[in-house]
Amino acid sequence: MIRQFVILFVLSVFFISACEVSSEEEADVLLLPTNMTATLIMGANTTKLIADFHYVPDSDLLDHITWSNHQTHFLRYDPSGRVIVLSKMKVKEKVREEFFYNYEGELVSEVILVKKNLDYTYLEPIDSTYTGRIQYEYEGKQVVRESEYGIQKESQMEYLVREAFYAYDGDGNMLSRTLTYPDGNEVDENAVMTYDSGKHPFSELAYYFIGESFVNNQLSKTIGSMEYSYNVKLNAQNYPEAIYEKLGSFNTAVFRYTYKTR
Repeated sequence: MIRQFVILFVLSVFFISACEVSSEEEADVLLLPTNMTATLIMGANTTKLIADFHYVPDSDLLDHITWSNHQTHFLRYDPSGRVIVLSKMKVKEKVREEFFYNYEGELVSEVILVKKNLDYTYLEPIDSTYTGRIQYEYEGKQVVRESEYGIQKESQMEYLVREAFYAYDGDGNMLSRTLTYPDGNEVDENAVMTYDSGKHPFSELAYYFIGESFVNNQLSKTIGSMEYSYNVKLNAQNYPEAIYEKLGSFNTAVFRYTYKTR
């Protein structure tokens, strides 16, 4: 299913127990990601993006993510551990994007979008602008419709930016995503996916990724005429160590993960 929140895990063996652990017990170990490296292959050029995951002390809650492209994502939680604010600090752009989460029970009902420009010396906010909101509709605990609204600069009137519709398999993996753009400025998009039975690297992370599924690892994704395939290398705990992406017969990306035990 679309998970409301997501986690990354890594395998780290810190000491050897006097007792031998069975393979079945090993498979049940939960891992938290500590690092993700994405190598994007574009023809003869490659670009590497690195993310390091930092946790609240003595907690499984993600505190912040530092990215190699001069971004840091900070999270704040309510007393029950639900994400209430995601703040994306973009140093190069001198911008901070903030996402405020509203809930109905345990489900995210709406996300409020705010943009803050930062001063060039101390990176402190110099203004704050409400830029829109995202609303969610559910069937059970699965998001089936996502509607994003923006604000027109001149009139300050709200308008529909895009809508996304989702379908799932019996295990809760997202099978399809359909994006529509009412203003016609972008091409509507249909995506169809398949999955393996392994554990997704983000499946336990307290972090909200819009329009994603984190039940199992993706094996294929078709967007229009583009057919992506994924070769997943799993560790002993059934989490990915590496994921190799191809577009048709061309290698397009490699994702590598390291973890710590939960």
